Amino acid sequence: MYYLLKIRRYALAGIGPVALAGTHFALSFVMLRLHTPAAFGTFTFLFVAAQFTVALSSALFGAPLQSFASTRMSGADGRGAAVFAVANALAMVVAMSFLVLGLAMELPGAAAACYGVYTGSMIVRWLGRAWCYAADRPGRAASSDIVYAGITLACLAAATTGDLLSADSAIYAALSAGALTSLLPFGKEYFALAWRRPTRRLWETYRTIWQDHSRWSLLGVTATELAANAHVYLVTLFAGTSAVAPLAAAALLLRPMNVVQNALSEYERAQMAGLLADQAFADLQRSRRFFLAVLLLAWCATGVIAWTILHVSPEIVLSGHYDVTTIRWAAFGWFVIALLIVLQMPSSVMLQAAGRFRALAKATLFSSATNVAGVVIVLMIAAPIWTVGVMVIGWGVELVLVRRAARRLLIEEIGVATG
Repeated sequence: MYYLLKIRRYALAGIGPVALAGTHFALSFVMLRLHTPAAFGTFTFLFVAAQFTVALSSALFGAPLQSFASTRMSGADGRGAAVFAVANALAMVVAMSFLVLGLAMELPGAAAACYGVYTGSMIVRWLGRAWCYAADRPGRAASSDIVYAGITLACLAAATTGDLLSADSAIYAALSAGALTSLLPFGKEYFALAWRRPTRRLWETYRTIWQDHSRWSLLGVTATELAANAHVYLVTLFAGTSAVAPLAAAALLLRPMNVVQNALSEYERAQMAGLLADQAFADLQRSRRFFLAVLLLAWCATGVIAWTILHVSPEIVLSGHYDVTTIRWAAFGWFVIALLIVLQMPSSVMLQAAGRFRALAKATLFSSATNVAGVVIVLMIAAPIWTVGVMVIGWGVELVLVRRAARRLLIEEIGVATG
């Protein structure tokens, strides 16, 4: 009965992210098939930068909001208001900053404006998803994901088939429309909480949240971003956007698994916070094992599909601009990295649920430092494709450190419960 209930809740938590994965795959597929490697590389750089805003929202706002669940939301009302108020202020700053970034990457003015709106909206949207899970309303999060996917694809189809916009502008316009409308399913209760002016009192309240949770969570997310995407930024800097394209094309094959993994992590983080609060350690361990089993199944399924595409019909995804052998080697490296991430994910989510952001930050700092140094060295002596291989080392380091921190947490918590 326990596992049937978990599967049903995973299905609810996963249905929206599967729609997200399909949408982002479709957008990337359009750029990959219809544009040059340079144009696809530019889109990849901007999209990776935009996805960092999702991680930023999760670190600064979503993770602290869900960690309040570890006390069953006691005293969380004032803190929640502060989180929402500061998130709104940051969303506006991010929107303007990313508009400038789009212009710097030579996007048309309208496309750059849509890109800025998209990135700012995603901060608010991802906080909304975290609130849904913390408030035990996962259906609203799934509805938001589905609306985002449907509106984005519909707008893209309308803009491209009707010749209203260029392909570049159509993609960014569709993303911004999807992000804005996806806020509606969160409902009146969410908007009543979310639309708050950041008063002095709320800033002071958030300062406490920052000191206790967000600063370490942000440090960990920033380090994770460097560990995961250092190659995108550094390869773009050293070799240009065209050199990023083969790496991004190979990584595209993992997109569905990545999105489902992130979504299930959002769900499990809230669940583990409650289990830790209740000192239900047997259920906690069972939940971690089941979470790992589901992630491994997703990794295997994604690997089979990717292998089939690359060895049977690579033309389904790749245009004639790309060397299939290069893509195969890059994909192999990405799947090794994905396995290392899967193996650490249950422990990482448990540490987030317990508010152990400092331990996570230290682990990801070591990982990111290893990856950045390795990528720079490889770019100086070898082709950019080998940057994927060197990042295996950094993710291996993080796996060891995160699992060690998780064991230490369980020993401490069980000792307190029995002491």
